[in-house]
Amino acid sequence: MEFEPSLSARFVAYVRDYLLDHGVDSRPVFIECGIEPGKDGEFDAPLPVRQVADLFELAAKYSNNPCMGINMGQNYHYEASSLLILAMLAAPSVEAGLKCLSHYDRYLDSGIETEFNFNTSYAEFGSRLLVSDEVKSDQINEYLMAFLMQALSNATRKRLPVRYVWLNHACDKNREVLENFFGAPVKFSQPLNKIFFDRSFLQESFITSNNLLFEVLNNAMKTYFTPINKQNGFVDLVCREIVLCATEGSISTEIVARRLAVSPRTLRRRLADEGFSFQEAKNLARRNRAKYFLSQTKKPVADIAFELGYSELSAFSRAFRAWVGETPQSYRENYRNFLSN
Repeated sequence: MEFEPSLSARFVAYVRDYLLDHGVDSRPVFIECGIEPGKDGEFDAPLPVRQVADLFELAAKYSNNPCMGINMGQNYHYEASSLLILAMLAAPSVEAGLKCLSHYDRYLDSGIETEFNFNTSYAEFGSRLLVSDEVKSDQINEYLMAFLMQALSNATRKRLPVRYVWLNHACDKNREVLENFFGAPVKFSQPLNKIFFDRSFLQESFITSNNLLFEVLNNAMKTYFTPINKQNGFVDLVCREIVLCATEGSISTEIVARRLAVSPRTLRRRLADEGFSFQEAKNLARRNRAKYFLSQTKKPVADIAFELGYSELSAFSRAFRAWVGETPQSYRENYRNFLSN
């Protein structure tokens, strides 16, 4: 139950299709990235988000295309779509499709946090990869925004009226290509990837709309993503939301319940069904996230403590020692020594 953010194996299929389209053998790319060739089943085991981000960067290198992420989004293979994308495109309108995407993506891709705000001067839809700053994510960031732009434009047969775009990464080498594609200014080094567009476009109907298919796929996802499904335990979902709340500075039963669209009472009951209290889930989420940061990143321990919601390093150190039996510094050193032997 270690919390390492992950992405659906569908992302491997998207990279595979891009490389095939450009006559590049995908096997060396996958092998170098530590991914078994052919690992692209719909419900195959998810992959760590850092590994998928590395795959995108390697694919760009092997195909000698610094704009690979943009081009992948432009030429997305809809026949390789996940269940979620099919459901989104079967929705009646842009607003319904985006809400469907945001609601179910947390179950498929724990490594992406989506958010939307349709009540400001412009409609906003954004995504943030849950990955450390040390992981290069330029290509996958640009892919996510390019795909969203292309999918909404294709499904409505109207160009999305973009006003401006945010990208999380700092490198702006593709600025000109991106601004030509979106037809709007692009800002880099932003808190998350986000696209801002005219609110009126939310009511545009999808040409791809299919009410029966939309209902069937939504019911299928509701059935698959239930607390009794062993692949998606409820405590895992709660842990993810606790980690996300920690970055915003507040964690409570009420806040996490609201994010999961259940009542606080239901949240406590479902956790109890799996043998956890909310406090135990909170400790589990923090412990596993701390172990991930200490073993997989070079983040300073003080930064890790702050990101997990601790105002003082000493409080985090005491908590970690109670969980693991050693200090954060010792855990990191022992892990590195183990790998070097």
